[in-house]
Amino acid sequence: MHIASVTRSVPYDGIPHAGGDYVLRHAQALRELGHMLTFIAPDTDENRRATARGVPADAVVLYPARSLSHPGPVERLTRRLSPARVGRDEHRGLSRSAGARAALATADVVEYQWTQAADLGGVVARFAAPHARTMLVLHDVMTQQVTRQRDGGRGGLPARAIRSLKVALVRRAERRAISRVDTAVVFSEKDAAMARTLAPPAVVVEVVRPPLAGGVADVTPRDADGRDGSRPFEVLYVGWFRRADNARAALWLCREVWPRVRAARPDARLILAGADPTAEMRALASPGSGIEITGYQPSLDSFYTRADVAAVPVRDGAGVKFKTVLAMLWQVPVVSTSVGLEGITDDPTLVWGRADTPVAFADALLAAADRPEDAAVVARAARRWASREFSEETFRRSLGRLLDPPSPLSPRPPESP
Repeated sequence: MHIASVTRSVPYDGIPHAGGDYVLRHAQALRELGHMLTFIAPDTDENRRATARGVPADAVVLYPARSLSHPGPVERLTRRLSPARVGRDEHRGLSRSAGARAALATADVVEYQWTQAADLGGVVARFAAPHARTMLVLHDVMTQQVTRQRDGGRGGLPARAIRSLKVALVRRAERRAISRVDTAVVFSEKDAAMARTLAPPAVVVEVVRPPLAGGVADVTPRDADGRDGSRPFEVLYVGWFRRADNARAALWLCREVWPRVRAARPDARLILAGADPTAEMRALASPGSGIEITGYQPSLDSFYTRADVAAVPVRDGAGVKFKTVLAMLWQVPVVSTSVGLEGITDDPTLVWGRADTPVAFADALLAAADRPEDAAVVARAARRWASREFSEETFRRSLGRLLDPPSPLSPRPPESP
């Protein structure tokens, strides 16, 4: 089949954010299943660089989207209040792109990557073939994300009113995005339950675990029962720090948790690995702090193989946190907040520590240093489980089942203008 993938980011090897890495693996699986794939994405510097690196697709179409690079005041306000929507110029750019129209007209399946991409569904419906099926991959449920921001935010009545308006606008946009497709794909049962509250009865919500074990499953497991004590205790936190929830988590870890760890273990090291660290983060990595900020790294393999414990300190956001699963796959003991484990597992035998306060988080990290053999037992169990749960084979089977030709159905009614 020909699949047109409407996406925010064109993926490439080494893309610095988890969502882009998922799209990369998703695209590779589609082509391994024998399908032809065309990416349709906004024309941004990042996406132009991606196409120059070589991408896992048969074609890439970039449509004009000036507001992404040069947003005006109205666009900035709209993006702040309703991040689930895209700018009007993107709708115009897509509708005027001859390449996009041609790809949509010949597609058997149109998929949207991220909620924002499905905001273009009205334009897509005008040019897509009548028989084309539609699918939306919800990397997370944005309604949950902004609801958490509303409930955890500070400030007076105006700030609370703005956050409440944002929740209403995002919920409305997300409900509309889901209603435009035949199938909504999510990564966990938790997200499926939330998506079903937004989806009309005709939309099928399917859980497909992302194929995170690929590229990690072949790594030789650690032979040692934990650390050998010959080097400093090392804690690793991985994130794309352009995401505000990852940056906030890093600041909380550095300011509230790390001083307690260093008081007990003066030689301990905290590695913050990932692209686009903020100025606030860099200011905390002063000499003597034990904090190292790496910036973008084309590969994180050496950091995982060296880490004694992986910290996942996220306290807001939504969706499945890939960083938690990847640490499990690398057989690194995980200390995480409840948010960092959502949609992954509730089994305490697979997680070294679940902690939501600075004291509890620091205690769990220190326990991994004091009891490395016990932490290694948990890490081995987590690796075995995650290798099955997030395997490429399971993902390809699930994706293939979704794309099997459906039984005859009544055509979807045309979308009202």
